[in-house]
Amino acid sequence: MKHHPRSLLLALLSVVFISLAQLAMKWGMTQLSLQYPNLQELWHSAQYSALVTNYLPYYISVIIGLSFYALSMLCWVMALKHLPLSIAYPMLSLSYVIVYVAAISLPWIGEAFSWPKALGILFILAGIYLVFPRKNNKQG
Repeated sequence: MKHHPRSLLLALLSVVFISLAQLAMKWGMTQLSLQYPNLQELWHSAQYSALVTNYLPYYISVIIGLSFYALSMLCWVMALKHLPLSIAYPMLSLSYVIVYVAAISLPWIGEAFSWPKALGILFILAGIYLVFPRKNNKQG
Protein backbone atom coordinates (compact mmCIF):
# COMPACT_ATOMS: atom_id res chain seq x y z
CA MET A 1 0.00 0.00 0.00
CA LYS A 2 1.53 3.29 -1.11
CA HIS A 3 0.94 6.15 1.27
CA HIS A 4 0.39 9.66 0.06
CA PRO A 5 1.75 12.85 1.68
CA ARG A 6 -1.87 14.04 1.90
CA SER A 7 -2.71 11.02 4.07
CA LEU A 8 0.17 11.84 6.42
CA LEU A 9 -1.07 15.42 6.64
CA LEU A 10 -4.60 14.23 7.41
CA ALA A 11 -3.30 11.91 10.13
CA LEU A 12 -1.34 14.79 11.67
CA LEU A 13 -4.42 17.03 11.47
CA SER A 14 -6.36 14.32 13.27
CA VAL A 15 -3.73 14.37 16.04
CA VAL A 16 -3.92 18.16 16.31
CA PHE A 17 -7.74 18.15 16.41
CA ILE A 18 -7.90 15.39 19.05
CA SER A 19 -5.37 17.29 21.16
CA LEU A 20 -7.36 20.52 20.88
CA ALA A 21 -10.51 18.57 21.73
CA GLN A 22 -8.93 17.24 24.92
CA LEU A 23 -7.77 20.69 26.01
CA ALA A 24 -11.09 22.40 25.25
CA MET A 25 -13.07 19.68 27.00
CA LYS A 26 -10.75 19.73 30.03
CA TRP A 27 -11.10 23.48 30.49
CA GLY A 28 -14.84 23.67 29.87
CA MET A 29 -15.77 20.70 32.02
CA THR A 30 -13.44 21.76 34.84
CA GLN A 31 -15.04 25.20 34.93
CA LEU A 32 -18.54 23.75 34.84
CA SER A 33 -17.78 21.29 37.63
CA LEU A 34 -16.44 24.14 39.78
CA GLN A 35 -19.71 25.99 39.20
CA TYR A 36 -21.94 22.99 39.82
CA PRO A 37 -23.62 24.33 43.00
CA ASN A 38 -24.46 27.60 41.20
CA LEU A 39 -25.70 25.72 38.14
CA GLN A 40 -27.87 23.51 40.30
CA GLU A 41 -29.33 26.52 42.12
CA LEU A 42 -30.16 28.29 38.85
CA TRP A 43 -31.77 25.11 37.52
CA HIS A 44 -33.95 24.59 40.58
CA SER A 45 -35.02 28.23 40.62
CA ALA A 46 -35.87 28.02 36.88
CA GLN A 47 -33.48 30.80 35.93
CA TYR A 48 -32.71 29.21 32.60
CA SER A 49 -31.46 32.30 30.80
CA ALA A 50 -28.89 32.91 33.55
CA LEU A 51 -28.01 29.23 33.44
CA VAL A 52 -27.02 29.70 29.80
CA THR A 53 -25.64 33.23 29.66
CA ASN A 54 -23.58 33.18 32.86
CA TYR A 55 -21.67 30.08 31.80
CA LEU A 56 -21.72 30.40 28.02
CA PRO A 57 -17.90 30.33 27.54
CA TYR A 58 -17.73 26.98 29.32
CA TYR A 59 -20.52 25.49 27.21
CA ILE A 60 -18.88 26.83 24.05
CA SER A 61 -15.58 25.26 25.07
CA VAL A 62 -17.24 21.86 25.49
CA ILE A 63 -19.05 22.21 22.15
CA ILE A 64 -15.80 23.22 20.44
CA GLY A 65 -14.12 20.20 22.01
CA LEU A 66 -16.82 17.90 20.69
CA SER A 67 -16.51 19.53 17.26
CA PHE A 68 -12.76 18.95 17.26
CA TYR A 69 -13.42 15.29 18.10
CA ALA A 70 -15.65 15.06 15.03
CA LEU A 71 -13.06 16.79 12.81
CA SER A 72 -10.38 14.48 14.15
CA MET A 73 -12.45 11.42 13.28
CA LEU A 74 -13.14 12.76 9.78
CA CYS A 75 -9.44 13.38 9.12
CA TRP A 76 -8.56 9.97 10.58
CA VAL A 77 -10.99 8.10 8.36
CA MET A 78 -9.73 9.93 5.26
CA ALA A 79 -6.08 9.35 6.24
CA LEU A 80 -6.61 5.61 6.61
CA LYS A 81 -7.76 5.32 3.00
CA HIS A 82 -4.11 5.40 1.83
CA LEU A 83 -2.01 5.17 4.99
CA PRO A 84 -1.07 1.82 6.53
CA LEU A 85 -2.33 1.41 10.07
CA SER A 86 1.21 0.47 11.15
CA ILE A 87 2.25 4.03 10.29
CA ALA A 88 -0.93 5.90 11.21
CA TYR A 89 -1.58 4.39 14.62
CA PRO A 90 1.75 5.31 16.23
CA MET A 91 1.15 8.88 15.07
CA LEU A 92 -1.90 9.04 17.35
CA SER A 93 0.38 8.84 20.37
CA LEU A 94 1.71 12.26 19.41
CA SER A 95 -1.49 13.60 20.93
CA TYR A 96 -0.24 12.48 24.37
CA VAL A 97 2.86 14.58 23.84
CA ILE A 98 0.95 17.62 22.59
CA VAL A 99 -1.64 17.49 25.37
CA TYR A 100 0.96 17.03 28.12
CA VAL A 101 3.12 19.91 26.88
CA ALA A 102 0.07 22.16 26.46
CA ALA A 103 -1.36 21.17 29.85
CA ILE A 104 1.81 22.18 31.68
CA SER A 105 2.35 25.29 29.53
CA LEU A 106 -1.12 26.83 29.43
CA PRO A 107 -1.99 28.57 32.70
CA TRP A 108 -5.74 28.00 32.29
CA ILE A 109 -5.18 24.23 32.24
CA GLY A 110 -2.83 24.37 35.21
CA GLU A 111 -1.21 20.93 35.17
CA ALA A 112 2.10 20.58 37.00
CA PHE A 113 5.33 19.37 35.42
CA SER A 114 6.42 15.91 36.51
CA TRP A 115 9.72 14.18 35.75
CA PRO A 116 8.12 10.72 35.54
CA LYS A 117 5.54 12.05 33.06
CA ALA A 118 8.27 13.82 31.08
CA LEU A 119 10.19 10.54 30.94
CA GLY A 120 7.02 8.83 29.70
CA ILE A 121 6.75 11.47 26.97
CA LEU A 122 10.35 10.76 25.95
CA PHE A 123 9.53 7.04 25.76
CA ILE A 124 6.52 7.81 23.55
CA LEU A 125 8.69 9.90 21.23
CA ALA A 126 11.34 7.19 21.14
CA GLY A 127 8.67 4.60 20.32
CA ILE A 128 7.34 6.70 17.47
CA TYR A 129 10.87 7.10 16.14
CA LEU A 130 11.47 3.34 16.29
CA VAL A 131 8.27 2.30 14.51
CA PHE A 132 8.13 5.03 11.89
CA PRO A 133 9.68 3.82 8.62
CA ARG A 134 12.86 5.48 7.41
CA LYS A 135 14.31 5.50 3.94
CA ASN A 136 17.06 2.97 3.62
CA ASN A 137 20.23 4.38 2.10
CA LYS A 138 21.15 1.01 0.60
CA GLN A 139 19.15 -0.16 -2.37
CA GLY A 140 18.54 -3.87 -2.84
